[in-house]
Amino acid sequence: MTAKRFYESARVLVYDPVSSNRNATRASLLSLGYRNVESLPDIDMLTYRLRKDAPDLLVAEVAGAESETCALIQAIRQGRLGENPFVLVVVTTWRRDGSIIGQVLNSGADDLVARPVSTTALGERVRLLCERRKGFVVTSDYIGPDRRRDGRVGPQAECLEAPNPLKLKSLEYLSEDEIARLMAESVQQGKEKLNLQKVRRDAVQLCVQWRMLEQRAPGAHDFCEILPRIARLADEMKRRAQIAKHEAAQEWCQSILQSIHGLTELGEHEAQSEPRAEYRPLLKLLGHASLTLGQMFAAADVEPARLVELDRIVAERRGRSVAA
Repeated sequence: MTAKRFYESARVLVYDPVSSNRNATRASLLSLGYRNVESLPDIDMLTYRLRKDAPDLLVAEVAGAESETCALIQAIRQGRLGENPFVLVVVTTWRRDGSIIGQVLNSGADDLVARPVSTTALGERVRLLCERRKGFVVTSDYIGPDRRRDGRVGPQAECLEAPNPLKLKSLEYLSEDEIARLMAESVQQGKEKLNLQKVRRDAVQLCVQWRMLEQRAPGAHDFCEILPRIARLADEMKRRAQIAKHEAAQEWCQSILQSIHGLTELGEHEAQSEPRAEYRPLLKLLGHASLTLGQMFAAADVEPARLVELDRIVAERRGRSVAA
């Protein structure tokens, strides 16, 4: 494939609420040789567009709608928006402060470019993504490029190769049909690996949260604070188990959600002197389901000795947080 054909076939989506900036970005991409460039002015329009079809590259401005844009990128990475969690994402911003940098990096974007940016500089950043895209890591609260040198993710996180449509489209010996087939296969394989890693992470977190719940008095304020965290983990695991068609995991997740519902109702009626013993069967089912899921997906990480070590780490972090 010639370079000309690469630029003509790559699909690029530009989002920026400011028309002059949006047009400038589009003009830069066109001058670089890209021909399939679509621009959108509204975050809702962008969300709708991504649900329909994934571009090869998304260039999104974050200033003015930081939380919404970062949440959208997280939804892409988590597989909640669109069919491809590996879309190449370049974020642009006029802000230079640490808070926006942290938000963008934690969202799972591939790169952050400070404005104003020249056409040459933008082209170089995209070229580097095409040639040397970072692998993805999965933790309990992050899916995205591996930035372990920044100290944000643990060394135990496995690095997954992220499909790269721009790199595929730069290969001269492949036809358009072959590129489409390889991209679909690599995205599907990547999603399966990512899904498994996320379920493993959440299974460990589920057991950790269950251990924390065990150490609190049923109905107490800190007890009730943990329940929604467990519910969110179980709900996410159930969603991914449905994708993987893992029926047993779905059933155990549903048991957890039912137990949480019952425990929450008991907590709400605590003022009416509900018998404390009524917590026991629900807690027993919740614990059994959590540990069963842990054994299913992360047996080595939920061994008793490992859970004790995780308890210690969580307690230390909690202590530092309170002290701060």
